[in-house]
Amino acid sequence: MPANVRVVRLANAKSDQAGLGAQAFRRVEAIDAPQGAQANRQGFDPADSRWRGLAGSRSHILVACMPKSGSTFLTDVIAELPGFHRAMLVPAYGRREQELDEACLRREDRFDYVAQNHVQYSDWTAQMCGDYGVAPVVLVRSLLDAIVSLRDHLRNEGPGSPIFYVNRHHASLDDARLELLIARLALPWYIGFYMSWRQSPDALMINYEDLAARPRAVIDKVLTFSGASAQPEEIDAAIARVRRAGAGRLNVGVAGRGRSLKPDVLRAVLELIDFYPEAAEDPYIVATRAECLAALAGAPPPTAQPAPAPEPRSFASVRRWWRRNAERVVIRGLVPLALTSLAVWYWFWPNDLIPDNRPWGYADDITFLLAAGLISGRLTAYKPHAPRPRR
Repeated sequence: MPANVRVVRLANAKSDQAGLGAQAFRRVEAIDAPQGAQANRQGFDPADSRWRGLAGSRSHILVACMPKSGSTFLTDVIAELPGFHRAMLVPAYGRREQELDEACLRREDRFDYVAQNHVQYSDWTAQMCGDYGVAPVVLVRSLLDAIVSLRDHLRNEGPGSPIFYVNRHHASLDDARLELLIARLALPWYIGFYMSWRQSPDALMINYEDLAARPRAVIDKVLTFSGASAQPEEIDAAIARVRRAGAGRLNVGVAGRGRSLKPDVLRAVLELIDFYPEAAEDPYIVATRAECLAALAGAPPPTAQPAPAPEPRSFASVRRWWRRNAERVVIRGLVPLALTSLAVWYWFWPNDLIPDNRPWGYADDITFLLAAGLISGRLTAYKPHAPRPRR
């Protein structure tokens, strides 16, 4: 039984006991868990991916995302690409926090994958990404548009969320009251998410608006960042399959839905971002402030400039990939290759420890070959030792 189904049934049982009814958590997985049909994507060849893993060339992509930011669409498209599949890096979804789980990372380590998590940046997240060669891609969206989209989600798909707690009765609030609730209870997580990922030295930041407007260019940029690649026609075909299946929820796909928010909601957003004066010049915070002030003044929202098209792979991106994967490439690829080559050379060397023309002359050759094979096999499964988490 898929993990997300188990989560839903457990949530339904608990909500029944609490007198809330099963419908309270009818679709608790919709915002947070991978779609059941998406968990094993067509075109995923485990044997092919495992071979690339032994060579140290697999790609691990973490889509760390704000809720309602187009992350399901992005993840589903990448999972449709040849060799990739959608991975679960947490043991369960629903209302559970989506911190990376090392057992799940270890299970998926040999494969090319993409995972979708509502997770903030922390020492643990940085450590897990470094230990398991995960490329973090951070997906953000206009805070005002996210409020409107999350409001619709709570009414249409249920209240289950890992970022704030609401119940079924909250969906019956009028628009203004529900939007204010989201601004006060959910938006602190959104801002904490962004402020935490600002501290990451090695993450790619992309936004919903670019993804909705130019999905192929954004996906190509993500693949380049992670050390993977795909032909333009493969990306286009994956986008078409996801859209045809209707599984990649991109909501309305229109920017600017938040301009109709009430003034008290807009002021609540401004108050939250004012608590971070150190980020006053940050482009995302500047854009959020401008959007709020324009909505309060009744002016048209400032025009968002799309991100430039991804350039050909630069030395900086290669250096980023090498920094994430150097230890694994050396220990899981180059060292086993060197040991195997040395063992073969020793086999053909006639005057080794026990010359081959003497009785039992090949005993040391066989011993050396078996030892090299055993050590090489162990090294291909090597994982860097996790340092003690910083306090």
